[in-house]
Amino acid sequence: MFIPYFDINYLLFSLPAILVGVIATILLNYWTNKYDKIINTNQINGIDLTERTAKRYNLDIRLQVENAALSDHYNPLTNTLALSHNSAYNSSITSVGITAHELGHAIQHREKSPLIMFRTAIVPIVSFGSGLGYILLVLGIIIGLVQLAWVGIILFSGTTVFSLVTLPVEIDASNRGLKLIREQQILYPQELSGVKKVLSAAALTYIAATLQSLGALLYFIFRVQGIGRRD
Repeated sequence: MFIPYFDINYLLFSLPAILVGVIATILLNYWTNKYDKIINTNQINGIDLTERTAKRYNLDIRLQVENAALSDHYNPLTNTLALSHNSAYNSSITSVGITAHELGHAIQHREKSPLIMFRTAIVPIVSFGSGLGYILLVLGIIIGLVQLAWVGIILFSGTTVFSLVTLPVEIDASNRGLKLIREQQILYPQELSGVKKVLSAAALTYIAATLQSLGALLYFIFRVQGIGRRD
């Protein structure tokens, strides 16, 4: 089986993503842990924020609390906002920030944001195309069939498109989350700065993921072009 990470060129293409990813992980862990220990002045937890926001913005969402850590997400297909146990019941600055971000996604969905609607629509296509594309790409490289490899790249590139769409969607959700915190005066200014740090670090993880996907795509293009030159 073709394993790209044994190739030094793959590491070179992945280096930007690795560097950003390391920085993002360090900052995210540091800021998340720091502000998870600080209870906000109004003692608002994730459930409180969800209920207040749903009422204010007329959001038709179902709240679901999950035991697994880092399980916070919004499912636009079922209008379900899932919060981890910590985000739901802990009145920390981190919990408010995470919940506000997911509520930002709910508002995006309610307003039919073009990017989030597009991302939702291409999920089935990307899921199928990326797997098949990788198989065709690897097979084309192994047997030296350039045309097959290019078909694989075209299909595989869907994952990069998905990453490029996801990045602005996530940043916009964070901006909407900060806005709803301000509008409802959930946190004081000095507390809001903590939320900004947590969400900024989280945004870096999406930037790293986008760079990783783009780097992998460029690497495969580089490999296939190499096959073409040899032919």
